[in-house]
Amino acid sequence: MTAALIPTAHMIPAPTGANAPTERSVGPETYRRRRLAVVAVVVGLLLGLASFGRQADATPTAEAEAAEAVLVVVQPGDTLWTIAQTLAPERDVRPLVSELTEIAGGASIQPGQLLRVPGDLVD
Repeated sequence: MTAALIPTAHMIPAPTGANAPTERSVGPETYRRRRLAVVAVVVGLLLGLASFGRQADATPTAEAEAAEAVLVVVQPGDTLWTIAQTLAPERDVRPLVSELTEIAGGASIQPGQLLRVPGDLVD
């Protein structure tokens, strides 16, 4: 019988000096630091998301208010009553006429006058 050749592992000496790997002690203090770091990151993310949500609910900017407002150009023959009927045909227009009077700065309006009516007053 012939003997089977079994490959043998060649032993390579471990590096020494500056290239030698250092042993790290991973004890309870290391795990505690890691847990604290993870908790700090999670809390930071939650606070960031919470502040982002508050910014989204903040008061609208001038551009947003302008986009929601209805601009009415007074035409010849228009009255505050007819403008109110046009803006809110399905409801009692008396409160809207009062609001339009405040917006116009009085009961009299002139053709070509621009009235900026807040969107929440219009149907």
